[in-house]
Amino acid sequence: MKQKMQYIQTLKQTLKLNQKLLKSLDFLTDNIDDINKVVQQVLETNPFLELKSPKNYDTQQFIESISNKRSLKDDLYLQLSACTRPYNEDLMDYLIESLDDSGFLSYPIDQYITDLNIDREILDAHLDILHSFEPNGVGAADAIDSIIIQLKNNNKTKSYTLFRDYQDVILTQNYSLIKQKTGLKKEEIDHLFYEIRSCNPFPCNMYSSSQDDYISPDILIEVEDSNIMITPINQPELIVNNLLYEKVKNDENMKAYFNDAHFLIENLTKRNQTILFVANALVHIQSGYFLYDDELYPCTLSQLASETGFHESTISRTLNNKYYSYNGEVYPLKQLLVSQTASGDSSDSIKKAIVELVDSEDKEHPLSDNQILKKLEELELHCSRRVIVKYRQQLNIPSSTKRKAIK
Repeated sequence: MKQKMQYIQTLKQTLKLNQKLLKSLDFLTDNIDDINKVVQQVLETNPFLELKSPKNYDTQQFIESISNKRSLKDDLYLQLSACTRPYNEDLMDYLIESLDDSGFLSYPIDQYITDLNIDREILDAHLDILHSFEPNGVGAADAIDSIIIQLKNNNKTKSYTLFRDYQDVILTQNYSLIKQKTGLKKEEIDHLFYEIRSCNPFPCNMYSSSQDDYISPDILIEVEDSNIMITPINQPELIVNNLLYEKVKNDENMKAYFNDAHFLIENLTKRNQTILFVANALVHIQSGYFLYDDELYPCTLSQLASETGFHESTISRTLNNKYYSYNGEVYPLKQLLVSQTASGDSSDSIKKAIVELVDSEDKEHPLSDNQILKKLEELELHCSRRVIVKYRQQLNIPSSTKRKAIK
C-alpha cells in the first residue's frame, strides 16, 4: 500500500509539471524549436500521447535534437573502437580531429594527402570508414557533399548518382533544365527532390556548441510551373492512444493526462493552421517576388489583418520568430512585410534602387544623398532625403565622403 501511495504522489507531481508547461506555452508566438522541446517533455510523461511521423518530419532527428548532447568526436571515437574494418589509427585520429563544428572536413583533400604523406586511395579508404559512422553525412566536405554521402549510405542509388553528377543543375530547381540535362520525367524529378529533402545537410548540428543559432523553418515555399506551393515542415504530428484510455478512463489522474494530450494537439493544430493561413495570404500578396523576382510589394500588419480577418496583434504574434525555407535558404516571414513611403512607393523598391545607384556610381565622385534622391525621382520613386539616409544606414552603405575612392 505504501509503495502504491508513493507511486501516485510521483505521478501527480509529473502531471502538475505538464500542466504548468502547457499553460505557460504561447503556442502562437514561440518558435518551432521551443514547441518541440516542450512536446518532447510531454511525450516522455504522458502515456496517451504518441508521435506519428509524416513525410516531412524526421522523428529520430526530432528526438535527438532536443536530447542531451554529447561530443561529436567522443561518439566517433566510440564507433571507431567498434569498427571491424582495417584502418590506420593515427590517420583516423587526424581525420576526426580535423572536423569543424559542423562535422565537415576543415581542409581540402589535397592538403590531407600532403600533410599525411599518403596517396588518394588510402585517404579515400579511411574517409569511407568515417562516412560509415553516425550521424549519417559526417566527414563531408560541405553540406552538399553530406547529402551525397547520405543518399549513398541510404542506398538511394539513382538519386545519389544523379545528385553527384548533376548537383549544379538540380540545385537550380529548374524542372525544364533538369529534364533537359538528366532525361528524367517530372514524377522522377519530384521523387529525386523528395529523397534529397529527406537528408539533413547539417547532420552534426546536434553536437555544435552554436546549435542555438540554427533556425528551423515552419514552412517550405516552392515554385513549380508558375505555381507557388506552401508546405508545413518540422511540425510534430501527434496522436492520442484512445484504446489505452478506454482501459483506465475511470482513473482521475489518467483523465487529466488524457485531457492534457488533447489540449496540446488542439493548440498545435490551431497554431499550425493560423501560421499557414497568414503565410498563404502574405505569399499571395508577394507572389510577384516568388514568381518573377520582382520587388516586394508594400504590405503592412494592418493590410494583412484586413486580408485574413485576424487582429493585428494576432498577425504580429503569428509572424514572430517564424521562418520559411525558399531555394535552400531560410528567411524570416516578417521579411515579406514591407512598409511604404508617404508617396506609396515600396521601401523594398527604393532600397534596391539605392544599392544599384551606389554600385554603379563613379567611385571618385560618389553620389550624395541629394543626388540619390534626384535620381530616384527620375525613376519615379519618391521619398524624402531623411528616408534616403535611413535606408542607406539600414543597408550599411557609408556616406558619400566615406565611399570616395582615394587615389
